[in-house]
Amino acid sequence: MLTPTAYTALKLGTPLEETVPRLPDRTISDPPVDRAPTPPPPGTDCRYYRASGELFVPVDHFRLCFDKGASHELLEKSVIPRPGTADQVQEQRREWAR
Repeated sequence: MLTPTAYTALKLGTPLEETVPRLPDRTISDPPVDRAPTPPPPGTDCRYYRASGELFVPVDHFRLCFDKGASHELLEKSVIPRPGTADQVQEQRREWAR
């Protein structure tokens, strides 16, 4: 999982090689792309991480999208809400930004 604190600390424009040491070793194998608030930006490679270590329950996910070009910079990061909680995500974003 990627903690909300670690997610918040990731800055757009940071190269992939600087970001990888701060990320979990594994991404999720079946990302909830159908619940994403927007499609991934064109020309990016996205990684998905659970936002909680809770098992067997729906959880929010973090999507990190990196440029496929030579820079491999973090171009977009977003929260994919667990089912039925889209309104709560806005409140969590404000809390994670503190």
